[in-house]
Amino acid sequence: MYNNPALYDACTAHKIDDIPFYENWVNDNGTILELACGTGRIAKHLIESGFNYTGLDLSSVFIDHCRSKFPNGKFTTGDMCDFNLGKKFDLIFIPFNSFLHLYKEEEMTQCLKSIQNHLSDNGKFLLDIFVPDPEFLYRDPDKKYEEMTIIHPNGGECTVWQKNQYKEETEINHIHWFFNRGNSKPMDEYDFDMRMIYPDTMDRVLSDSDFTIEEKWGDYDGEPFNETSLLQLYICSKRS
Repeated sequence: MYNNPALYDACTAHKIDDIPFYENWVNDNGTILELACGTGRIAKHLIESGFNYTGLDLSSVFIDHCRSKFPNGKFTTGDMCDFNLGKKFDLIFIPFNSFLHLYKEEEMTQCLKSIQNHLSDNGKFLLDIFVPDPEFLYRDPDKKYEEMTIIHPNGGECTVWQKNQYKEETEINHIHWFFNRGNSKPMDEYDFDMRMIYPDTMDRVLSDSDFTIEEKWGDYDGEPFNETSLLQLYICSKRS
């Protein structure tokens, strides 16, 4: 799926509630770096608003897609765990659970080190991940659950079904998506993994990486994080 921009766009078209969150933290004259920029869902809004934007993603297919769609932006292929762009940024962010594709704490730490090396002295680092939900993680691994309905890039409605199997020892959730277009059409299938990061772990990893957690929100409207929050939204700066 990470080599199919049209399908990825279809699966993320519903996600617009986080756009104001990122726009809120942009300095009008500042530089922006988005890690795991995907197909440019957020880039579109920031570039059209005239901001100095750079996007990085591991998928060269996605980066080529972004370059063709958004000629006023800067895009580069790279690994968010180990990149060197030769400049500092006033705002760096990792949106929509992309940080959860780092499966080991060593990878998380290396990513945060690279961010430290690229963040300006007064810059902000934003991170958006969900709070692991036991009801989701421990459901029947042999049963398919309806995830969403999309408009398939090849035409018509498509129901996306999901199976998952959570491994406690690694805290990795193995996810399998089924794309059912009906009418006896072939059902595409995709696998991907996500590391489940609990709030105490994320707090510790950020602190150990010399970040100050200035604010921690539980939703995009700015409600403080608490035990009922569904999201972990971090607003961080370099530790003085």
